[in-house]
Amino acid sequence: MNIRKIIKSEIFGIISGIVLTLIFTLFGAAVMVKMQKFTYNMTMIFAVAALCIGAFGGGYIAARINKSMGMAAGAVCGVAVFVILWAAGALMGTQIGIVTLIRGIAAVISGALGGVLGVNKKKKRK
Repeated sequence: MNIRKIIKSEIFGIISGIVLTLIFTLFGAAVMVKMQKFTYNMTMIFAVAALCIGAFGGGYIAARINKSMGMAAGAVCGVAVFVILWAAGALMGTQIGIVTLIRGIAAVISGALGGVLGVNKKKKRK
């Protein structure tokens, strides 16, 4: 296994995962503003959903580039996306608790699932 290919796939996956998370976070914020009725629970659901979608997409992309070790590539991508976004939130003063652990586990599972699906995706034949 080529280590450069693994690193490249993880970097692309992590960047893609963060971008996807930010896009879906903005989408969720726009929906909540449009509704004009949103609660703390609703914001948390949107935040976790955006994180899981980003981790899934990042894991999928990392596995598609790597073409092997889908679950591991996706899980690493999910961990990295979570840690980077958690660190950004920690700089803003968010607290660490059991909910943080649950979000991390959700990101790892989503990334691993994306990796499995990414590596098992068949190429379209012409």
